[in-house]
Amino acid sequence: TMVKFLLLALAFGLAHAYAELQGKWKTTAAAADNVEKIEKGGNLRLYVREVTCNHDCTEMYITFYVNLNGQCSKTTVTGYKQEDGTYKTQFEGDNVFQPVYATSKNIVFTGKNTDRAGKETKLIFVLGKGGSLNEEENEKLEEFTEKEGIPKENIRDVLATDTCPK
Repeated sequence: TMVKFLLLALAFGLAHAYAELQGKWKTTAAAADNVEKIEKGGNLRLYVREVTCNHDCTEMYITFYVNLNGQCSKTTVTGYKQEDGTYKTQFEGDNVFQPVYATSKNIVFTGKNTDRAGKETKLIFVLGKGGSLNEEENEKLEEFTEKEGIPKENIRDVLATDTCPK
């Protein structure tokens, strides 16, 4: 099951999966407890394009677009690995994130954004190779989202609204 795999992946610090993390990706789906942040036009609706690392993945680089008022703007953030295996970066406030599941087909990131007003948002991003999630993947995502304390109604299909440059 995904939960068993997640625990396994976390236990191994995902070291073996870092090779799989790197490459071209597209955001398939996202979920958040403050769902307005990831709605169409929201500042945390990230249309990811690429994930890369330095040689030991102490730094992770994520390139993405946000589409605000119909304007796609491209950004690359650098996540700095912390003692606990999470990554920290600045984007629309402070962010802590980590990959919790990775295959050659999908990556799941969990994260927390603390915006400039101090509001905390729990986030889940699913990256894929450009196809929508199938029924089984959707069910797994719903289970995982609820386990993370985010209502499954707050899952958004990000891929469907991705009109930014490739």
